[in-house]
Amino acid sequence: MVVTRRFLIALLFVSVSAHAGSARMTLAVAPDLDADADYWPGEVGRPAVLILHGFLQTRDFPTVRRLAEALADTGYSVLLPTLTLGLDHRHQSLPCEALHTHSMDRDVAELRAWVGWLAARSGRRPVVIGHSTGAIQVSALLDGDAAFDVERAVLISLTFFGAELGPDRVAALTARARADMTIDADAFHDYALSYCTRYVTSPTRLLSYLRWDRDELRRALGHSRVPVTVIYGSRDRDVDRGWLEQLRNDGVTLLPVTGANHFFDLANEFDLLDAVVSAVDRGGHG
Repeated sequence: MVVTRRFLIALLFVSVSAHAGSARMTLAVAPDLDADADYWPGEVGRPAVLILHGFLQTRDFPTVRRLAEALADTGYSVLLPTLTLGLDHRHQSLPCEALHTHSMDRDVAELRAWVGWLAARSGRRPVVIGHSTGAIQVSALLDGDAAFDVERAVLISLTFFGAELGPDRVAALTARARADMTIDADAFHDYALSYCTRYVTSPTRLLSYLRWDRDELRRALGHSRVPVTVIYGSRDRDVDRGWLEQLRNDGVTLLPVTGANHFFDLANEFDLLDAVVSAVDRGGHG
């Protein structure tokens, strides 16, 4: 469903969050569907940053929460939203076996709404950061008409849908979902997606994610109208190094972090912060 502007104007101050200096914000993204975020207003002249969590997670996921608080402490304006995934005021991660009514298109529409909000609030085009599959959604945002609202993108632990499943299983899932669509595009079935071996959704919604495979992401990032930096850990087994080198050849900047894994745990959180600050402040292709 396309989110129209009349559903993006309801912004409410709800409460002060646990981290000093931040406020809880709520944005109406569809009829009877509100999304929440934490917001830290920063210093005048510093960039505004939006950080998006990974697959089925929330803004409280440690990787994005620690990064948001560190950037806020450094003086950036930081917005840390939680995608609703079809649930009003969602505040918990979703299990794989849940009934998944969300789609990639709907997720990106919510992300676009928050980017617009942050741009209006800060008076500048924000830097958009995504972790893991959140980086895929940021990439999809850059591929749409909202790219002009973004200063640059930073993609942390970038992967693509289908990476965990392998090409053969993805091909079988895609064929099955397309066959299911001919019977009932909105019926729910047991599929698989990302790390979920059982993922319950409709064929239309599943295909909206599976579309963003390695080739589609490479096309989108290679044609990005804004600078893109990919940050990845040298110990991240979920990252395809050969594919990342192809992205470099397409003009994407790569910043490896020695010793870090996919989630940049406590041992590497300051290395991640340094890499993100470098990308946010300098940006650039190449």
